[in-house]
Amino acid sequence: MNKSATILVVEDAPEMLELIAGALEGQGFAVVRARNLADMRRCLPWAKADVILLDINLPDGDGVAAAVELRLRDKAGLIFVTARDAEEDRVQALEKAGDDYLTKPVSVRELIARINNVRRLREAQAVARVEIDGWNLDPIRRELFRPDGSLLPLTTGEFNILAALAAARPQPLDRDFLLDVISNRDPRSVTAHTVDTLIGRLRRKLDLPQGGGLIITTVRGAGYALSGVVEGRGEK
Repeated sequence: MNKSATILVVEDAPEMLELIAGALEGQGFAVVRARNLADMRRCLPWAKADVILLDINLPDGDGVAAAVELRLRDKAGLIFVTARDAEEDRVQALEKAGDDYLTKPVSVRELIARINNVRRLREAQAVARVEIDGWNLDPIRRELFRPDGSLLPLTTGEFNILAALAAARPQPLDRDFLLDVISNRDPRSVTAHTVDTLIGRLRRKLDLPQGGGLIITTVRGAGYALSGVVEGRGEK
């Protein structure tokens, strides 16, 4: 994948900041450095980062809370890079705000692979708003609107699965593929059972009492598929 991209690195430890930034610059990335959340806020308007690497324990606040407040995932891919290694911290960060989660110390090769994975996922989702039986899915703003125009709140995991199913329609996607979509194959954050749990939650949210809900079907031996008549760019 073409590495010509801008990465915003938010890290308060000077040695770690330079280690990560220097390694990325050595691989051809443009890097913007921020030592705290205040620095990050100043950089966001002009940096136009493709991916943000964000520490959680910062001197002026919590990285996850800031990501939610600023809706960072609307602006760029977001990978948390932190010393927090508890499963609860990982799951909450991914559910609330992030595309991926890495614990320190980080491998430069793995970090670059994760950055490229996030970029590929976002590029695949960066299509025009898709209409499915009156429902509107906006992959860029990461929002889903019901046929009556109201916003249906989704977690990061739920949206990623729905966007993947919408992109693949009418073909089914298997659990392994959907696991990649929500976890980048990190077994410490999710398991295959998580896919089934998220599908169950999506089905309940997409069901409308008066009918007209989106239907996620189970295709035996193949996984899950999204039904509905779809309109939008790239449709056949």
